[in-house]
Amino acid sequence: MSGFSEYSVSMIKSSIGRDYIVDNHYTGGCHRSPMCWGLHLGDELVGVIGFATPCSEAVRASVFGPDHKSAVTELHRMHLKDPHPRNLTTWFLARALRGLVEYKPLIRGVLSYADATEGHDGTVYRAANALYCGTTKKARFWRDADGVLRHPRQCGVNISQEEAVERGWAAEMRGAKHRYLFLVGPCRRELKLWRGRLILDTAEFGVQP
Repeated sequence: MSGFSEYSVSMIKSSIGRDYIVDNHYTGGCHRSPMCWGLHLGDELVGVIGFATPCSEAVRASVFGPDHKSAVTELHRMHLKDPHPRNLTTWFLARALRGLVEYKPLIRGVLSYADATEGHDGTVYRAANALYCGTTKKARFWRDADGVLRHPRQCGVNISQEEAVERGWAAEMRGAKHRYLFLVGPCRRELKLWRGRLILDTAEFGVQP
């Protein structure tokens, strides 16, 4: 890990992170106002991790229950430019999660998804000590006229076939996603407390320190 001294991680403007994600991530899309951390190699931005509130309150409530849904957010997008050193992704991820807790001290659970349709299985999340929470179901997404993959739920509302047609969006079936959870907090005592509140079925790989 000491070989990463030429890299730095810091919170960046939402607009900068969003533009980077739109330009580089396979989805071509991003939440309107993500909380973003950037990976810099010198003055060059070479990676971004963006966190955002899940589109469904039910998703947030599924982690610790309805009374604690405000303690949950999502790792919305992550991208690093290739080529990059081995283990840099987990190094960057750990620092972004730490920065998130400093910025939002009440966050205790961070959901993330690995898109099996794109060949992702969440190896980097397991390496970063996430809890595995099974898979989602297959779902119908939408592809807009610009080629951007759109979630079936927009601004808290499910998009109907009729509305999608009006927008010029085409249906696209996506395979199940692997679901992961990071427990985050200022100390292990806090993590133990929130782990006891988990209602998700999980398979332990570890706990984020």
